[in-house]
Amino acid sequence: MLDEEIKKNIIKCSRCALCVQNCPIYEITKDENNTSRGLICKLLGFENKQLQEKEIKKDLKICLNCSKCKTNCPSKIDTSLVFAYKNAKLSPSKISQRIFLSIKLLPIKILYFLNFFKRKHINKNSSKIIYFKGCIARAQHKKTFLDNFQTPEFLCCGLPYLSSGDLKNYNKVKSKNIEIIKSANQVIFDCASCKSAIEEYIELEKIDKEKLVFFSDILNKNKYKLKNNSKFKNKTITFHKPCHLNKNDFENIENFLSNIENLNYKRLEDIESCCGFGGSYFIFHPIISTKIALKKAKTIKNSNADLILTTCPSCTIGLRYNQLISHNFKKTMELRDFIEENLEVKNHEK
Repeated sequence: MLDEEIKKNIIKCSRCALCVQNCPIYEITKDENNTSRGLICKLLGFENKQLQEKEIKKDLKICLNCSKCKTNCPSKIDTSLVFAYKNAKLSPSKISQRIFLSIKLLPIKILYFLNFFKRKHINKNSSKIIYFKGCIARAQHKKTFLDNFQTPEFLCCGLPYLSSGDLKNYNKVKSKNIEIIKSANQVIFDCASCKSAIEEYIELEKIDKEKLVFFSDILNKNKYKLKNNSKFKNKTITFHKPCHLNKNDFENIENFLSNIENLNYKRLEDIESCCGFGGSYFIFHPIISTKIALKKAKTIKNSNADLILTTCPSCTIGLRYNQLISHNFKKTMELRDFIEENLEVKNHEK
């Protein structure tokens, strides 16, 4: 079923090149083999037995999986799924890749172990609205306002497994997560990448995908102000839009940030630009990643913001890295943590 879905997506390409002008990798390499149009053409050649595996595997691995081609595709091709799945099929997970993935996830596992004996928040809420708490948030054992919802034991969203070619573990976590989603009325996310990855589950029915919402949906139900002890009073903040954050969720976040009392929100120029980190992409393609990061760092510096917010743990790391290499050193936080530490709901005016 999945193979047929992939083939349908490949055939839909009209070669319009909108993906080329929106690809952060092409902007650096100027090599169309690295763009969606180039990759789709190569995949068609491979399916028609006109190309060998070795002629496409390298280019597939250069893809950042930022989804910008998917977002801007008029033919609605699910390029993220096509390239990730084809990469996994052509370069299946080997022992070396699994060892690397284990090393990559080791800091999260160590953090989880160190925090395991902390007093945990016991949620007695019986609501069918549940919170998808991602790997890093669970490892930190931080309690935020989102923990007021049920937090069942979701497994990883699966993106690290799919990106590394480990389809066995990808399918395992996918099955478990789908089972939990089906039992809920609504699932709230605070990580753009996690939400996007789960929306990619082909086996998840449309009625269940409609349950998946970003936490920005619940923020605009109240008016917020800074707490008295917040150090950001009358400061300027900005927001880095993760590549996997959709337009509607981003607009909700902007509306929320713009209406916080005693806080100045400023939109970044070139808001769609990538941070360049891409999880393990930084490790395998450090030169391309750093060039993208430097461009983002310049944009942030020009904003003169006192604080950078985002909604993706990988982006948070990437932004801190580009601040380091550009010597800008602006504080960077996850939006959920900023809300928990600095905001409170305004009293309704009489």
